[in-house]
Amino acid sequence: NLDISMLVSSGRRVLSVTRARLLSTVAVASMEDGSLRAHVSRRGREAPALLPRYLSDARGVETFDAVSRPDGVLQLSVAENQMISDWLVPRIRSIAASPASDAHGGGAGLFEQADIFYQQTHGTPQCRAAVAAHMERVLCGGSYPIDPDKLVVGAGCNAVLENLLFALADAGEGVLVPRPYYAAFEFDLRARAALEVLPVAIRRGGFEASGYYPTADALEAAYASALSRGIAPRVLLLSSPNNPLGFCYPEEVLAECWDWAESKENLHVISDEIYAGSVYRTPADGQPPWTSLATVAARRGRQLGPSAHLVWALSKDFALSGLRVGALYTENEAIRTPLQKLNDLCQVGSPTQAIVSRLLTDQLDAATPRKLWCAAMEEANAARLRSRYDRLTAVLDQGGLRYLDAGAGLFLWIDLRPFLSYGDSGPPQRENSGSWAGAVGVEEALLPAREAEAERALYLRLIHEFGRLLLAA
Repeated sequence: NLDISMLVSSGRRVLSVTRARLLSTVAVASMEDGSLRAHVSRRGREAPALLPRYLSDARGVETFDAVSRPDGVLQLSVAENQMISDWLVPRIRSIAASPASDAHGGGAGLFEQADIFYQQTHGTPQCRAAVAAHMERVLCGGSYPIDPDKLVVGAGCNAVLENLLFALADAGEGVLVPRPYYAAFEFDLRARAALEVLPVAIRRGGFEASGYYPTADALEAAYASALSRGIAPRVLLLSSPNNPLGFCYPEEVLAECWDWAESKENLHVISDEIYAGSVYRTPADGQPPWTSLATVAARRGRQLGPSAHLVWALSKDFALSGLRVGALYTENEAIRTPLQKLNDLCQVGSPTQAIVSRLLTDQLDAATPRKLWCAAMEEANAARLRSRYDRLTAVLDQGGLRYLDAGAGLFLWIDLRPFLSYGDSGPPQRENSGSWAGAVGVEEALLPAREAEAERALYLRLIHEFGRLLLAA
């Protein structure tokens, strides 16, 4: 199975890029040279290898432009929505030019005198209040109160997630992650927190969404396997809406996973809900409704408590990956102070927090005082994502390619197994257990060598034969 980000740019041409072109500018292999080893720590040498190679220089490739850069690329290996810049850029420029309120304002410019000084490490009160209100509306649908004092606002979802894991688990302990999962989780969990990624084998027969839902039995098998290898699982990390599968977990799936986790001693659940505001298909389309783990708690008449946590960010729903703003919500009093101190290393700048506060709380316009600007933007974004999904799936339907029905996020999971070539010996059997110590990518390390080779060959064939995709107008 291969996944691709939905084609979310307005450009007409997409030039795919081979992994060879996306190798890091600093070759990890060269770091083994003795002259460099004396100047780079072992963990410094190993960290770049934890990030998938196709992401190593993903931000540095030349972007396609029909006139100025016809040989450039439209990056499909990074989940970045480029369809709502017409909403975001004018609004942010308008906010940034707003008059300051303090005595030293004297004209245009959002910047306040107090912004030049240290702020609370977990975020300004104004920003936390705005983010809390937004998460309560979008993630929970108003069903669960999000307390701003229990929020930490940091420099992106990966930063707050790493800090949360750092506070919950010790080096060498494990994090259970249902497969397939976001490739950069391995970097986020291992580079500094030194945690072990414990892939949970989920796939059952058939090719439908339910075959990828995590179950208590699957979690138990992965848990037992980890213990047999001397690794203590401390966290279950769920991603819903799911990256890369493109759908939301039903409420009963979340409830089953949470119940299972609570049956274990000192096992936490983290719900990564970074795509919660990018749901574009509904139960009317055959999709499960979006449900936050907090909503599951509300419907059970309980709190998230000290062992269930939420993370969210503006990078996906708002296409503001460059602003680096993420948030974690926890009711665990024991880790609040550690999290606030850890966040000292990845705070968000005062001007950015001021802009975010306005983005999340401003009204649409004077004519619609009860309509939030961000709510209107979300509706427009959902409509554009749905339109792009319909266009892409129409092409796949025409070509007879199978895919999982999606309804959220920026992904579509496509079944390309019929095009894999194994020669005369047939496909190898997968191995779902064993030690992955020293593997660059745990997910890829689970593949037998011949299967990995077959997938690589198909990937290169697709690039060679269909590298330039012409999209319909």
